[in-house]
Amino acid sequence: MRRFNFLLYQDWDTPQYKLMRNPEVSVRSRGVMEKCTYCTQRIAIARIEAEKDQRNIKDGEIVTACQSVCPADAIVFGDLNDPNSQVSKLKKDHRNYALLNELNTQPRTTYLANLKNQNREMPDYVAPKTIESNREESKDSNQGEPSEPKH
Repeated sequence: MRRFNFLLYQDWDTPQYKLMRNPEVSVRSRGVMEKCTYCTQRIAIARIEAEKDQRNIKDGEIVTACQSVCPADAIVFGDLNDPNSQVSKLKKDHRNYALLNELNTQPRTTYLANLKNQNREMPDYVAPKTIESNREESKDSNQGEPSEPKH
């Protein structure tokens, strides 16, 4: 069941719920969705610490919440203006692409395309399926029985 903000489903006074709240995360009413802020509170803390030490923010110093819990290290965050940063190098990779970029949405998040092994001599090689091979597989599985179209 979905709940929206019609009746503000929150409990701010129960002491055991106060322990669950993270002070570094802005709290919204249940049912409210927002775009990712890239953990602006973590960016602000790193910026303040760097200013106190009179230095620039180091590459990898800011770790977003999603980045810290990703077991595959698939999320990278950093300064695109620094040509030596990891995120800047990945952005220049030929596999880099942005979703809905053709609609001029100017997304901040980009992705790297998945690589597949194209070496036929390797044991994990899987031949790409063609339209003809898909038709042959469907004929073999139906064994001459008429098939109904899938909706």
